[in-house]
Amino acid sequence: MGFLREEMETSLIYNAEDDIWEGYSCYPPHITKVLKILGLDNVDAEYEDGRDSPLSIKFEMRTNQVSFRKGEKKEMSDDQKEVQRLRMVKMHEANKIKRESKDSWKWLAVS
Repeated sequence: MGFLREEMETSLIYNAEDDIWEGYSCYPPHITKVLKILGLDNVDAEYEDGRDSPLSIKFEMRTNQVSFRKGEKKEMSDDQKEVQRLRMVKMHEANKIKRESKDSWKWLAVS
């Protein structure tokens, strides 16, 4: 069944003697992020019957694997927004052309 939303948590404790972070999480998005960094072989995972993904994990991370950010949203000027918009338009057009050329090769290979 898993944990109720109000029971989900992630805890990190810094161990200064060993210079490592000891962690525990039962919050699925945090479990996914930790597994991407450490891999399943480097965590102590607890599973529920019939469940492929871990229900909770205990892990250790080196100091250089943990960082903190301010969390402030960067404000963009109108000029910066326009530059970003044009870059996205160009990227989407390039991807569209790439997809169309891949599809045309599939069509040629079939005929």
